[in-house]
Amino acid sequence: MSAPLTIAAVLRRAAGRTPDQLAVHVDGEPPLSYRELLAEAGRVAAALRVRRPDARHVGLLLPNSSRWLAVLYGAAIAGRTAVLLNPRLTVDELLYQLDQSDTELLMCGPHPRGTPSELLERLAGDLPQLELVWAEDDAPARTAPWSEWLDVPPPPPDRSRVPAEDDTAVIIYTSGTTALPKGVMLAHSSIVRNALLVGRRFRLGSGDSIFSAGPFFHSGGLTLHLVLAAVHCLPALSVPAFDPDRVLDMVERSGTTIYNGTETLFLRLTDSPGFDRRRLHSVRTGWATGTPAILRTIADEVGVPGVVGCYGISEASPNVSMSPCDDTPEHRLETIGRPQPWTAVRIWDPERERPLGTGEVGEITVKGYGLMQGYYNKPDETADALRDGWLHTGDLGLVRPDGYLEFHGRAKDIVRAGGENISCAEVENAIYALGGVEIAALVGVEDERHGQLPVAVVKPAADGPNWAADEMIERLRERLSGYKVPRRVLFMEELPLTESGKVRKGPLAESIRPALERT
Repeated sequence: MSAPLTIAAVLRRAAGRTPDQLAVHVDGEPPLSYRELLAEAGRVAAALRVRRPDARHVGLLLPNSSRWLAVLYGAAIAGRTAVLLNPRLTVDELLYQLDQSDTELLMCGPHPRGTPSELLERLAGDLPQLELVWAEDDAPARTAPWSEWLDVPPPPPDRSRVPAEDDTAVIIYTSGTTALPKGVMLAHSSIVRNALLVGRRFRLGSGDSIFSAGPFFHSGGLTLHLVLAAVHCLPALSVPAFDPDRVLDMVERSGTTIYNGTETLFLRLTDSPGFDRRRLHSVRTGWATGTPAILRTIADEVGVPGVVGCYGISEASPNVSMSPCDDTPEHRLETIGRPQPWTAVRIWDPERERPLGTGEVGEITVKGYGLMQGYYNKPDETADALRDGWLHTGDLGLVRPDGYLEFHGRAKDIVRAGGENISCAEVENAIYALGGVEIAALVGVEDERHGQLPVAVVKPAADGPNWAADEMIERLRERLSGYKVPRRVLFMEELPLTESGKVRKGPLAESIRPALERT
């Protein structure tokens, strides 16, 4: 790619080479060509320069939509950093991320779950410096309507704001082992290079189109769907939110050739009464997460035999390893592929602080072009994650004799449910805050549909309230996003502990399995 490795340059190049090519189509919206998408992004960039020349960070709180994409590219053209936010977060969670990221302007609007009036009132009250733009024209109080906000005279060129390859393109919040999410800063060049390299593994050509029902605000949705499509001048197809009937209809109608997403976005297609694997006949390949057994199910039962297992993490932009789409079924389904070019993977022994050899399981550490610039305003956490140029992922794996990688679980204290990382510490802290709890532990229980399900195990305090499981879950819904709320709460008088008093979560998960299977 001869153009600069920035998101803005990617869109301009696609609009110049294939102006009439479909750029984005989210079901239920009018499709946009690359020429039209560039024009919409240009309007956003112009409004940013005229109305908010001081705003460095632009928040995006929208469902999958063409306007989400117009704001992303508009922010890039104007030389701003886009802060990608999850519409499913609670008001308190959003307030923390907006405040911590120093977001000065928020593009928000209705989404499938609705936008509560409480959110707008709290934002205006707690973050008075934050300007709110509603991505529709029927704007509620305290927000500026979309068309009115974009109605500005064209500003003169602002060369000082032309983004450089090493500028921060986005901040993406990710859950880890601590209670508070961290904002991953990714450079333009890291995202664009990653999309180019993934396209090579997919052998992308002019007849391809890329579908994913995954959220745009994820690093996978950003790099491995939207930018992947634009870098290769291809259509990006999606839905506002996952619905198996709607997804099957769109894939069948569009004849999409690439279907990407977490394992849940494949497996839940079979929930549709109208599911028939032949409806996916046009799909030749796509990346998916999951165990070898899950990938086999996707290939054999869902109907995507060319699916490719992969490994990625937001802090690496995100893809680290993937097999070529024409690799053997064993390599595509039983491994997470080979590292991408210019990316080194080392298996590390954290206890002895030394690298491990072939076939030995240890922590996956990564070095290369795609590493994050750091966690926004979190120098200690950044120093802990990036050591001597290596990203310590907290994930476990090994290198096989043939050079392919295998994934062996997570060392970090997180549960991955339905494609979302859930910080165990964050949920446990919310349980403790309810009162009357001596010990709280969140564990992930394997689930063939969602990867893992979050289950809370609680030892009540002797002098605390007599909690009922349903009551505790309802109280947690007031504090946590829906996907973080435990699916079950179990009460136990004794939990397995280490000598230092920490919960031994492996034995705990095994001990509760019989109780879960009985219900």
